[in-house]
Amino acid sequence: MKKLVLLFIIFFFFIFSLGNLNINELNENAFVYGLGVDKTKDGYRVSMQIVNPHPLNTPTDKPSVVVYEDEARSIGKAVELVSKKTPRELLLSQIQVVLIGEQLAKKQGINDVLNYLLRKPGLSSTVDVLVMNHMKAFDALRVFSAIEEIPTSEILKTVINTEENWGSHQRVFPLQLKAEVLSIGKEAIVPTLSISGNIKSAEKKKNLEQLAPKSYLRLSGLTVLRGDKEVGWLNDKLSRVYYLIKGKLKSSYFTSPCSKHEEFGLTIIKAKTDIKGSIVDGNPLFNIRTKIIGDLDELNCNMNISNPSNIKSLEKEMEKEVKKQIVQLIKESQKLKSDFIGFGDVLRIDDKSEWKKIDERWKQAYLESEFDIKVKVIIRNYGDTNLTS
Repeated sequence: MKKLVLLFIIFFFFIFSLGNLNINELNENAFVYGLGVDKTKDGYRVSMQIVNPHPLNTPTDKPSVVVYEDEARSIGKAVELVSKKTPRELLLSQIQVVLIGEQLAKKQGINDVLNYLLRKPGLSSTVDVLVMNHMKAFDALRVFSAIEEIPTSEILKTVINTEENWGSHQRVFPLQLKAEVLSIGKEAIVPTLSISGNIKSAEKKKNLEQLAPKSYLRLSGLTVLRGDKEVGWLNDKLSRVYYLIKGKLKSSYFTSPCSKHEEFGLTIIKAKTDIKGSIVDGNPLFNIRTKIIGDLDELNCNMNISNPSNIKSLEKEMEKEVKKQIVQLIKESQKLKSDFIGFGDVLRIDDKSEWKKIDERWKQAYLESEFDIKVKVIIRNYGDTNLTS
């Protein structure tokens, strides 16, 4: 019995000590959830979104986060200068999102940012990287969030939700991004964040004191890189097609015309794309085969869908629309001289001996490549078969 009591006392003090450790950690550390890096004339401007702790169940007018920033010739030095502005030690291991300013991505490139993220001890390997569109990272970190208490958490959850349900954006991590920046056969692509409305309005809490905020952050297509520099941008439609052709589309919604002024929509249940590459008459040739299975969720045309031939007609229309979008994506890739789809990697795997002959001039060879594209669409479910729109 005495042993049991002794064990209970030891266990109690152990749990109590752990609790004290957690309390001390909260009291002594500043949890950094968001990191922003912008270009300055002589270096970098680093901004950090830090959790502003307050007692539970205690009403407060203080914002849930505070943003500190500073400038230096190197990212690490700027981080050090920011750390001198807070009475607590900066805890970078909690960073969820890294935002890169548009001017930095365009004029200088993102390589220094990636090197810092990969070399800094304690940083998570699953930090999400996003590039800003027509705005600075510093401004984005100061925008109040409408739903989540921590603004950077709202950004992260928006990316995850979009990846799972809509397909126009997927998470990108530093190591993956660095590998693509260094790759010969594939350029990198990064999710993009922009402001809807006025940035000055979004930085005021008053913006959220209405049912429909006028200003907010939103995901906005994909930033296209050549090397480590931004060279272009894809809208949401082409971003979704990018993930389709890469075979990474989990779920999405595609629309297609079914008459001159009306359209129908499919929720994509399953999508698969196979790409094969070879050299024909001295030029790269890629065979692209895409198969889509979806549910008919919307039909605005006057059509009897109990007739199988009408369903076949809808499938053919969607096949034409998807093929057209794939062609648009490839043309945009060639226009930007950025093989972000990764056709070079396909050729390297499928025809290694031929790839070795053209790898050093791949950027030019890609512009001369030819493509054979075939799309197959299957409408799986289409509701009540007796309904006409």
